[in-house]
Amino acid sequence: MQHIRRLALPCQRHYAVRELAEELVGRLQSKAYLSEILAIYYWVLGNIRYANDPRNAELVRSPAEVLERLKRHVVALMQIATGAAKWKPSLDCDDLTCLLVGLFLCMGREVQVVTVAFHDNVAHGDRQYGHVYIRVREPLSGEWIVLDPVAAEGTAEMLRRVKFAKIWPVG
Repeated sequence: MQHIRRLALPCQRHYAVRELAEELVGRLQSKAYLSEILAIYYWVLGNIRYANDPRNAELVRSPAEVLERLKRHVVALMQIATGAAKWKPSLDCDDLTCLLVGLFLCMGREVQVVTVAFHDNVAHGDRQYGHVYIRVREPLSGEWIVLDPVAAEGTAEMLRRVKFAKIWPVG
């Protein structure tokens, strides 16, 4: 969790992350916060594919790293931005969480990261969490919106399987 926070927090000041967020919400009415949240979430959901980490390594990429990788392929980046891409970057739940946190922080949203365990596993006295997603506070209603691009339309079912959860404020 500390690694996700360390990577995502600076991205609220990273111009390329802000530029992507502005592109995603630029056609919406001002202060349509729920629409902004959903526009960003559904763009990530539709344009990035889930992939597992390597077998014995935990990799977490910052939003800036993901965007830098995309920028090396300008044509692919433009195709992704317009929805015409056939290729999608492959990220796991940590990377997706980091990207969403960075995008939402740079748009001024309050974000929490949630780590969850689906089993009662403890190692060396520490709960073993196997999945991570985010919650974003919608400013007008104050409601927390759960966003999990890995579970996607199966988020409600995923939430029913959670045995333990820990919420981490970000920012």
